[in-house]
Amino acid sequence: MTDGKCGKILVLGLGLSGMAAAELAAKQRASVTVLDACTSAALRERADSLTRRGVDVRLEWNESKWDAPADLAIISPGIPHPSALGQLAHQLQCPVVSELEYGFRFCSCPILAITGTNGKTTTTELVTHCLKHAGRKVLAAGNIGKPLCEAATRSAQLDFLVVEVSSFQLEHVDRFAPLAAALLNVTPDHLDRYADFDDYCRTKLRIFKNVPRADHVVLREDLRAVENVRGELPRDGAEPVAFTSRESLFASYFLSADNVLCRRTGNSVERLMPRADLKLRGLHNVENVLAALALCELAGVPPRDVVPHARAFVPGAHRLEVVAFHNGVRFVNDSKATNIDALQQSIATTVAESRGRIFLIAGGVDKGVDFAPIAPLLEKHASEVFLIGRCRERLAKQWGHVVSCKVFASLTAAVNAAVESATSGDTVLLAPGCASQDMFTDYAERGREFCNLVKRRVGE
Repeated sequence: MTDGKCGKILVLGLGLSGMAAAELAAKQRASVTVLDACTSAALRERADSLTRRGVDVRLEWNESKWDAPADLAIISPGIPHPSALGQLAHQLQCPVVSELEYGFRFCSCPILAITGTNGKTTTTELVTHCLKHAGRKVLAAGNIGKPLCEAATRSAQLDFLVVEVSSFQLEHVDRFAPLAAALLNVTPDHLDRYADFDDYCRTKLRIFKNVPRADHVVLREDLRAVENVRGELPRDGAEPVAFTSRESLFASYFLSADNVLCRRTGNSVERLMPRADLKLRGLHNVENVLAALALCELAGVPPRDVVPHARAFVPGAHRLEVVAFHNGVRFVNDSKATNIDALQQSIATTVAESRGRIFLIAGGVDKGVDFAPIAPLLEKHASEVFLIGRCRERLAKQWGHVVSCKVFASLTAAVNAAVESATSGDTVLLAPGCASQDMFTDYAERGREFCNLVKRRVGE
């Protein structure tokens, strides 16, 4: 059997996803073995919990082969391709699926799936918020922090699961079939994992592999005509639902020239709400709202019932979060800006909101992306850049010819320097443009550290 309801299951990785997959497989009375290359207090605690349920857990596993028979392998999304477990996945003789795929096989309610380089978490939270306040029983899951294998056990009591999906999770999908799926955007990211940008894009497009109808696909308008995108859509003659943050004669959801979010049905245009009503800031977030409106409509909730809840939605922490004002200086935490496109959006939003200078704190793990293209934007809008993390020297070389760059060994030192440089009317902006794992557990820990440093430094 390869559906995971019995037989021998091999789980690769014991992070949150691997733990949830192992627990779900054990509930199905499968014979479960878990391998993980690492060991830590948290992993040992998870291993002990699974062992008590009859699961065979092997930590510090660094061999790229597995001789015991297995009917199905479930790979955790965070496992690097070159690692021993990553290599093992390629050599197994049984089917290999992602935790997302495995969890889907046990879901009893429709799924609304959301992917994109940026905006996934915000849009997932927004759709969940709007549907919940419109009276639907919903739960957010996936890359947002609750593995689908865990959420699947509650799905029989839900109307919908709203699932944030990463490219890593899409690498090993087969039957994953959301009722509707949105691709918010695609820009270069994770090029340390994929062969090139095209490879990354192809992986993202796997979200549409089993969507039932083309008009249950939600796309940014500029992606709709891309040949590679259209080739992945259901070929039923229907058109995907397009959205755009500018005036459009063709998109179903768009932003009018006078800054009103609109819905087009045939030749009729419904003006939904002024952009100024949104608590979400930035033009990129207008697109997230439009995509969320489209997904809610595909879930059976019309825009007029969604708009009041979209208007009330407050974004989560670490997303253009204003931390403090001190002596006229604004401190903004955008630690969730973990790639070059998000960094550009962060700067653009800051420029639109303030006429003062920008003092940027950036750097971390660069994920193989070229940062040179952003140099003209920094030349125009950044007064000084304070660089941290593993790639700080490389960023200084790529940007130093157009803007003053200083490198620091810690976020503390960078914040202190930025506070000393900024004066009334200026903004100190943490928008790293990079992943955080060289110095922090994740973007949230980095953001919290920035907030704490700022508040201690300015006395708030």
